[in-house]
Amino acid sequence: MKEGVDFIKIKDYAVINLNNMIPVPDSQIVDIDINKEKNASYRYLLQAESREVNRQKNRIRKNAEIVYSHKKHNGVTTPLAKRTNDFNILEKLCREY
Repeated sequence: MKEGVDFIKIKDYAVINLNNMIPVPDSQIVDIDINKEKNASYRYLLQAESREVNRQKNRIRKNAEIVYSHKKHNGVTTPLAKRTNDFNILEKLCREY
């Protein structure tokens, strides 16, 4: 698939679909220590993904802001807005959680 504002490739490891972003309450965020992963192959994959995400973090944040703002301003009137989560509903549900 081709990269776009809402679709970012993390080399050959993974992709980030920003149109599927969801809010998460701070109380539900769990930090993990990749170095404690027992499966060496999986640990190396996670480390490589983490390095690439960190390398692209400014682009990821910028694109996330673009997607979020686009959805808020366009509802379901554009192809991007149609395939993007409804942040208003998700944020309301997150606050209620």
